Amino acid sequence: MRYDLLVIGAGPAGWSAALQGSKLGLSVAVIEKGLMLGGACVRTGTLPSKALRHTVLELVNSRRAATLGVHATQLRPLAIQDLRGPRDHLIASHQQTLRSFFERNKIRVFTGSASFVAPDRVRVADRHGEEIIEANTVIIATGSRPRRPESIPIDDRVIVDSDSLLELDTIPKSLAVLGSGVIGCEYATIFAALGTKVTIVDRRERILRFLDDDILDALCHSMRNRGIRLMHAETISGVRVETQKQEHEGVVYLESGRTVRAERVLVAAGRESNVESLDLGKIGVQVGETGLIKVSDTYETSCQNVYAIGDVIGFPALASTSMHQGRLSVLHATGQPIPPEAALPMAIFTIPEISSVGLTEEQCREQGLPYEVGVARTQETPRGQIVRDEGMLKLIFRRDTRQVLGVHMIGVAASELIHVGMMLVHTGATVDHLLSAVFNYPTLSECYRIAALDGVNRL
Repeated sequence: MRYDLLVIGAGPAGWSAALQGSKLGLSVAVIEKGLMLGGACVRTGTLPSKALRHTVLELVNSRRAATLGVHATQLRPLAIQDLRGPRDHLIASHQQTLRSFFERNKIRVFTGSASFVAPDRVRVADRHGEEIIEANTVIIATGSRPRRPESIPIDDRVIVDSDSLLELDTIPKSLAVLGSGVIGCEYATIFAALGTKVTIVDRRERILRFLDDDILDALCHSMRNRGIRLMHAETISGVRVETQKQEHEGVVYLESGRTVRAERVLVAAGRESNVESLDLGKIGVQVGETGLIKVSDTYETSCQNVYAIGDVIGFPALASTSMHQGRLSVLHATGQPIPPEAALPMAIFTIPEISSVGLTEEQCREQGLPYEVGVARTQETPRGQIVRDEGMLKLIFRRDTRQVLGVHMIGVAASELIHVGMMLVHTGATVDHLLSAVFNYPTLSECYRIAALDGVNRL
């Protein structure tokens, strides 16, 4: 059978593209390598890690319950099963939701490994055999997996990656995190909140360099307050498992002569795209040196009618942006109007969480823009004091037109609050819109008005 649209991969990018195609009246098929829909996002990535984070935060809140007369002696010790239960429930629930979406929209799912025979023909193979699927348009959305450097002996017990970390049999007393990217920082703060002694090792001078400087400083300050040791500008010379008193531990050797010992070692060395089995060379799809597929602004590859979206094309490689790319690629393939480019929000689910949209101060300076900054600190607001938040909201706007250029925040619910800022940047609104707005009181959202007042007072 020939389909109008064939999507390879059922992660956020793939399921978004498939659903968009169905809504446009196309006949749609999806090839998914595993039995579970949702890709790494649902199995081992975004959703499991966020479920773990939420469970840990619930624990932190229970510890604070002493102010209400509930003491630690009334709470049983935390077990690893307590962390897995909510995660497993979320995965099962989302699986059911995705299958329901596909069934309602008449999307055919093929299970097996995909490889190109021709630009419009894809072979899908499993242990029962293989078949050829034909399609007018093919979208590659095969996602990524944790990068496992050959120089590090990952055994998935003592030395783990972000997938096998979720299968630990105990909560480690100490954890060394190799890499200070988004994944490394998220897990570092999550385990630190559990009471684990955490050390982050990275060869770079600073973590998360794409963040606004003030937000990054606030995160590093919070990390140190939580007992996280930050070891920057350190090059790893070797990692191995050693036995001490019949217990295994990971030892990280640094070129500086220092060593880091920990019960578990998390290798957070980035991710690599899943493209090896696709036979992309057979149809002339260009792949970069790092394994990322090269695409145009509309996600077209070098092969006509073949698109690529999500992690396989690289930055920003977020579930939210991948879903956006899935929708836009199908609109372009079918000749539909494409919405104008808009600033996309970004969230990092550390503890505390971070979110931003638009330009940073550094970018404003690079572009020569006349700008001003307004800041609101949540601990100075009643709601911030109620929830014990020590975050901040930073508003960047033009001095001449007063147009909002960027919003950056750290603290409780930052990933939710950022969407007000997204609409400000997207619509070209000015700080005056915030000055004339009335926010519910007491709320964290009123930080927008406080920051606007702070910034205008600097003009």
